[in-house]
Amino acid sequence: MDRGGGVMSVPSLYFKDIGSKTDPTIVLLHSLATHSDLWAQQVPVWSTHFRVVSVDLPGHGQSAVADEDISLASMASGVVAVLDKLQVSKAAFVGLSLGGMVAQAIALTYETRVAALVIAHAGARTGAAVQGIWVQRIQEFEDGGMSKLAQPTLERWFPRSFAESSPQTMDWMAGLIQCTDPKGYVSAIRAIQGLNHLDRLPSIAAPTLVVAGLADAAVPSTVAFLVAQRIPNAKLHLLEETGHIGNVQKPTEFTEAVGE
Repeated sequence: MDRGGGVMSVPSLYFKDIGSKTDPTIVLLHSLATHSDLWAQQVPVWSTHFRVVSVDLPGHGQSAVADEDISLASMASGVVAVLDKLQVSKAAFVGLSLGGMVAQAIALTYETRVAALVIAHAGARTGAAVQGIWVQRIQEFEDGGMSKLAQPTLERWFPRSFAESSPQTMDWMAGLIQCTDPKGYVSAIRAIQGLNHLDRLPSIAAPTLVVAGLADAAVPSTVAFLVAQRIPNAKLHLLEETGHIGNVQKPTEFTEAVGE
């Protein structure tokens, strides 16, 4: 059910299910223009303590593109369908960027399925100015295609000092971006443009951790602070000198803070 009014059908989502089936379940939701491999540095650690289900969102990784643009609520219903398939009644949800927006949608609509929530590098409302920026990004993408999308995206996601000192990591991240389905990329941006959870956040009852990078140019820490402030049981964890993809730039700190 989408309390915002109607959920379009989402193709079955690809997922990886790692760890003991008797352990508590964590569901991992990746950022725009990546896929479940974004969690490569977390899954081996977390799967020693938890059952880890990492999902490819529509049009990303091995998940098919929806026939039409879909909403964050529709993505949330697709993720919950994965849990239904696995017969998991309740899980902790860890979402980064786009994944953090989808995790919010799950917590707001399927509250009985959420044991805990982690919102990393994600806001809760896309204002008019940011919507305009996304329109420009779509135009840039249509002009240059996925092959020319990687470099400007990485420049927004990572501080220059980290990017210059980590060329192999940047190559890996570029590969994740470039394999994203073009239609899936645009469809996800349309969903992000419709993000409007901020006023509903106080209804989230699950224990919540909000993670922010102090050098995040895409989602400033002030935005994360506002998200944490609106959720009654939320804590805020700040990553020093960190950009938009904290689980890659600060993998150990991210893994330990979220795992705790």
